[in-house]
Amino acid sequence: MGLRLRIIAIAVFSILVAPVARPITPAAVIDDPAQGAVWDLSPLFRDTDAWEKERAAVDAALPELSRINGTLGSSAAALKAGLRQISAIRQRLERLDEYANLNAAVDASSDVNQARVQQVGEIQSRFDGVTAFLKPEILALGRERIEAFEKADPGLSIYRRLLELILRRAAHTLNPEAEAVVTATGPLRQQPSAIHDVLLYAEMPWPSLKVNGTMTPLSPDVSRAAQFNPDRELRRQAFESVTQTLSHFEGTAGAIAAGYLAGTAFEAKVRHYPSSLALAVADDAMPEDTFKVMAAEASGAQPTLLRYLKARQRLLGLAEIHVYDLRVPLAPPPHRYTLTEAETLILNAMAPLGEYYVRMLKMGFDNHAMHAASQHGKMPGAGTQYEAYGVQPFVILTFDGSFDSVSTVAHEWGHAINGQLTQAAQPFETADIASTFVADAPSLTNEILLSDYMIANAKTRQDRISALDHAIDLLRYSYFGAFVDVEFEMKAHEIADRGDAVTGQTLNEIYCGLYKRFNGIDAGVTAFDASACAGWINRPGLYYDFYFYKYLTAVSAAAYFVDGLEKNDAEARKRYFDLLKAGGSDDPYILLKRAGFDAASPIAYQPMARRLERLVAQLEVAVAQSIGDVPRANH
Repeated sequence: MGLRLRIIAIAVFSILVAPVARPITPAAVIDDPAQGAVWDLSPLFRDTDAWEKERAAVDAALPELSRINGTLGSSAAALKAGLRQISAIRQRLERLDEYANLNAAVDASSDVNQARVQQVGEIQSRFDGVTAFLKPEILALGRERIEAFEKADPGLSIYRRLLELILRRAAHTLNPEAEAVVTATGPLRQQPSAIHDVLLYAEMPWPSLKVNGTMTPLSPDVSRAAQFNPDRELRRQAFESVTQTLSHFEGTAGAIAAGYLAGTAFEAKVRHYPSSLALAVADDAMPEDTFKVMAAEASGAQPTLLRYLKARQRLLGLAEIHVYDLRVPLAPPPHRYTLTEAETLILNAMAPLGEYYVRMLKMGFDNHAMHAASQHGKMPGAGTQYEAYGVQPFVILTFDGSFDSVSTVAHEWGHAINGQLTQAAQPFETADIASTFVADAPSLTNEILLSDYMIANAKTRQDRISALDHAIDLLRYSYFGAFVDVEFEMKAHEIADRGDAVTGQTLNEIYCGLYKRFNGIDAGVTAFDASACAGWINRPGLYYDFYFYKYLTAVSAAAYFVDGLEKNDAEARKRYFDLLKAGGSDDPYILLKRAGFDAASPIAYQPMARRLERLVAQLEVAVAQSIGDVPRANH
C-alpha cells in the first residue's frame, strides 16, 4: 500500500536525526496547547457499522478477481477491464485500511481497533493471493505486446506506470519456483531487524540517572531528550553511560547486523542486481552516481560546519566542547504556542508558496483533519495518511506547545497538501507518492520556510539566536548529519555484497571515522569520547534499506525549491506545484528534474550549502555581539 501511512517512517526519522522537544520553563506551561484538537473520520465512513458493511462487501468480491487470471493477453480491452476491476477493489481496500489504521493510531490499546487492523490485513493478504497472477501474466505477455495494447486502447494510459514497473523487473524476476523460495525467505531475512529492536528497546540493560530528582532508566527516548537538557553534567553522564553500555554489546550487535546484511546481499545476487543498493532503488531509476555527487557537495560544506561548532562553543562559554554539547539550545525558546497560534504562524510562513496554497492549508486546518491532542494509547511520532482516494488527508501528532511541535505541524501538512494536490490531478492508479526521493521534499520545504520566517520576524537578539539555532540544527541533523547514517549503511552493505565478514569491530571502525569527521573531532574542534564509536548500535537506519539515502535527496530538493520560492520566482513556483501534482506518475528522477532539480548535477545541491553558509554567518554576527542578554544553557 505504498508509503502513504507515514507514522512509522517519521518515528524512525526522529530516532536518528530529528530534534526532540526542548526543555520548557515551568512558568510557560500551557495546560492544553493542542486545545483538544481531534479529527472527524466520517468522510471515510459514517460510522463503524458502515465500515463493517464495506469490509464484508470487499471480502465477498475477492473471488471474482480470480476469473481475470489467464484473460489479460486476449485483447487490449480485456487487459483494461482486468486492471480496472483489480484497481477498483484495491481502492476500496485502501479506504478500509486508512480508517482502521487511523483509529488504531489514536488508541492502540483498544482491542476493537487492533481487530479492525488485523481484519484489513487478512483481506489484503487474500487480495494479494488472488491477484498473484498479475505480474507473471504481464511479464509473459512481454513489452512489445503490452505496448501494442497501449497503442490500440488509449484507456490503458492510466495503467502505463504500473505496467512499466512490472516490465522493468523482467530481468530480475525468477521462475515461479525460485520466486516462491525467495519470497519464503522474507520473514527469515527480517528477523535480524526484529532481534535488534528487542535488544535495543526491551532487553538492553540501560543505566539509570537522576533526572529531575528521580532515578530514570536512560532508554533511547530519555537519553535523546538529555541532549537538550541545560545541565551539562547531566548531559555528560547520560552520554557516557549510554555509549559505554552500548560498547559492551558490540559483538552481539555486529552479529545481528551481519545477518540482516547477508539477507539483502542474497536477494540482490539471486535477482541479478549488482549490489544491495541497486536492489533497493530498482523502481526509482535514480542515476547510480547521485549519492557520490551529493556527498561531494556536502563535504565542501565541512568548513562551514566547523565554524558553527566554534560559534556554538563561544556562545555556550565552554573551554572545551564535546558531542554532548552539540544539541543543547543556544537560547531558551522565546514562546510557548497554542495550536491556533501555531497554525497562524505557519500560514504566514507559507506566503512564498502563494495564496492558493495558503487557502488550501487554511481549509485543511479548519476541516477537523488533524488529531493533535494527547490521549492514552496514542502512537508516538507524527504522520500523514492520504491512502483513501478522493478523501482529505489526515494528520496525526501530539502537539506540546514547543516550536518543534509547530515545525512538525508544518512538516506533516506539507505531506497533506501534496497528497491533496496529487489526488486532484492524478487518477487513483498514479496518485501514490510512493518514493521517498520525492515524498519528503514538500514537508521539508515547509519546515525550511517556517525557519526562515522565524528568523526574519525575530523581535529580540535572543529570539534571533533561538531561530538561527533551530534552523541550523534542522540542516545539520536532517541533512549533513544524515550522511553519517547513509555512508555507514553503504559501506556496511558493500562489505556484505563482497562476501566479506561483517563484525562489530568492523562496524565500529567505519562508524567512528564518519562520526569524527561530522562532529569536528578530526579537525580538533570537538573533544573525542571513545565510547561514542559504538553509537551505531543505537541507530536503526541500517535496517531500513537505504531510506536515508532517498531522504537526503528529498531534503536537498527542498532547499533548492525554497531558494526559488523565496525569490518570488513565478516559474519556480509553477514547477514546484507541478511536482506536487505529479504523484507517482513517473520515475522520481524525472519528476524532480522537471521541477528544476537535477539530482545528478552538483548544481542541485549548492542551495543547501549556501543556506548553511548564510545561517552560520548570521549566527557568527550574533555571537560577536555582547552575549550578556543570552542566558547560558549550562550549569
